[in-house]
Amino acid sequence: MKPRRASPRPPAVEFEIWGARGSRSLAPPRSTIANYTSCYSLRAGSDLFVLDGGRGLGVLSRAVSAEPRFRGVERVHLLLSHSHMDHWEGLKDAEWFWTNGNGLKLRVLGAEEAIETVRRGYDHPAYVPLEVLAARTLQRLDFSTLEVGETLRIHGWRIQTFALNHYSGGGRSKNRLDTLGYRLRSPQGLVVAYLCDHEPSPETAEDEERMLEGAHLALIDAHFADRVQHAYGHGSQEHAASLARRHSETLVLAAHHGPTHDDRDIRRAHRRHGKGLSNYAIAQEGTRLAWNPRTGWLGPARERSK
Repeated sequence: MKPRRASPRPPAVEFEIWGARGSRSLAPPRSTIANYTSCYSLRAGSDLFVLDGGRGLGVLSRAVSAEPRFRGVERVHLLLSHSHMDHWEGLKDAEWFWTNGNGLKLRVLGAEEAIETVRRGYDHPAYVPLEVLAARTLQRLDFSTLEVGETLRIHGWRIQTFALNHYSGGGRSKNRLDTLGYRLRSPQGLVVAYLCDHEPSPETAEDEERMLEGAHLALIDAHFADRVQHAYGHGSQEHAASLARRHSETLVLAAHHGPTHDDRDIRRAHRRHGKGLSNYAIAQEGTRLAWNPRTGWLGPARERSK
């Protein structure tokens, strides 16, 4: 009888923050917390899952092309939350659209409103269609539309979509946006919830609980400091901290920092609302976490010794 071969171990999962600023990037960079609009990544082997494509995407794409730890990445799955341009403006600066024959396969996923906005935003005469940029650079470019309540399976990952509460303007000029939140589960068991951009309300509480139940990591819209400031489809550090209290096993990161808030404002709100919480932190660009499926520990990634 031939000895049974051991099943290959799934590749390690790393989470990284590339852009955590809401609405606009700070130019020149002047924050030690967040300068670039929304972009977060989850990497495991050949697959790179990207949550939103703000200006942070340019930084991520450069790392993919230049850093050895990304050498095995073949497929990039960009999950867009909604149609506001600060969540897709980084696409035109992505290194993989400007490097000939890089071999990457890029799939852009989101609500129909978001996908149509992206394609129209880069179409003539505003810019250059992404398909043209991809012609000699990417191996493949695809767009996929998603609905609320979908469950996708992508190379062993399980991705669920939820409705978030986000809008532009107010009063008679209030425009609701088709906004998706994502819950991702890796083949290794890591569960990540992404709720950005989102203004919590009694009507959204049930979905928030469903998204965070059993999650190891949650990114929460904390555009403002306090609940009384909730507006324009954005939440607060106060609400994010309350989620951390209810989900003590989840590391909750306050993300999508308001464009007018400096580091002192953000840290002051964190101290005030996060008092006594060990599982509540500020989403800070450059943060890199690794998942250990054997211990269930999510903590700072360490470079492998050469």
